[in-house]
Amino acid sequence: MRRKPLNTTSRSKLTKYAKPLANLAVLLAESGSRLERRYWKKRLFAMLAPILEGRSDTTLNQTLEYLYGTHYKAYDELAFAIENTVESPSLGESEDLLLLAVPILAWSTYNIPSGKIEESLVAEFTQLIKSHVLSEHSHLVLTNMLFSPDQLPESYTAAAELARQLGQAALDRVLVRIDTENLPETQSFLSDVRYLIGVIAVPTGQPAFKWQEEQSNGSLLSKEDVLDKWRTMGSQALQKLMPGCLLELLLPNGLYNACREAEKEARAYSVRASAAFLESALDVPVKDIHASVGAFVERGEIEEYRIGFSIEDSPEIVHGVVWPLIGEEYGNEPDPVYEKDIQSEPDNPVIRSKIEALLKDVGIRHIAVLEERFPLEYCEDCGSPLYPNPEGELMHAELPEDSELPGAHLH
Repeated sequence: MRRKPLNTTSRSKLTKYAKPLANLAVLLAESGSRLERRYWKKRLFAMLAPILEGRSDTTLNQTLEYLYGTHYKAYDELAFAIENTVESPSLGESEDLLLLAVPILAWSTYNIPSGKIEESLVAEFTQLIKSHVLSEHSHLVLTNMLFSPDQLPESYTAAAELARQLGQAALDRVLVRIDTENLPETQSFLSDVRYLIGVIAVPTGQPAFKWQEEQSNGSLLSKEDVLDKWRTMGSQALQKLMPGCLLELLLPNGLYNACREAEKEARAYSVRASAAFLESALDVPVKDIHASVGAFVERGEIEEYRIGFSIEDSPEIVHGVVWPLIGEEYGNEPDPVYEKDIQSEPDNPVIRSKIEALLKDVGIRHIAVLEERFPLEYCEDCGSPLYPNPEGELMHAELPEDSELPGAHLH
């Protein structure tokens, strides 16, 4: 999957530490056989382990940035290898490990909870996940923390350190207690994602998940079957932890895959939540809500779409949703000439059509898809994104003073 590094402006020469890493990624990407590929992959993984243990994020990020602009296939190979090395530390000889994320979509007019979880609930969630998501061979250790996106490890090396800590606990069959005092504060949104984080330990060669296990008749469960069961059994228990929230559980998986899928699913979830929120807060039927959709560009690429909501003929934006592009949705090769005309940036018709169809599905009839391309702009006072109105003006999203609920933006 195509992933975008944090900074795509770097075109400097590679350092002596990053160059061999880039070379290995290119050799892996250009392999002509399974045998050759297996050789280079083993070499690449062996090189990554000490880099992660040595907390060398600069080397990893510089190499990714360089390959993003010079060799796309090698960039994907390296990103995939880094994520796999982070998620599965080599600590035991007889058991494999996986850093697991359990995503939960939530929306509420109250603050969505995060932070410390009581040990009795940790035990209950652990048993539920083991019973309905994991194979009979898997041992799971969950942290005592409900993570917001702001509280997840920010770097590869920080995630690797967490994986090693939890992985050792899983091998030792002991509980883990996270120090929640030093974690960043959670930003307040009406719609957001929360994560349970843990590590699976499974005997080498054995399946880790239910959908990998053969049933008595020799068939395999689909991921959809596993997800349906998890939603049925997990939602009621998680409601104890997140009262007053409407929840949608997603499929637990390795940290990076689960987070990407949650980011994708959270966009449509936020649009649905917006319609319900505005209908309640402003006491207006959904059919009277207007939506304005605009593409926002930075450094020669569409970074995200923003949806501004207004009521009937008013130009004021009462609410907004950011729809970021994720992974392979970046439809164009990065252009090193960032001074090009922002208006010439091609649109992403697939994403635009998806947003339009979703807005119609929730009952919004008045939809303006703006042809203009907008720069990424934010409120100078509070830092909130600015959203387009039907006339193409960028505005701060604010609910009317007589609305029943406090204003906030969904993301």
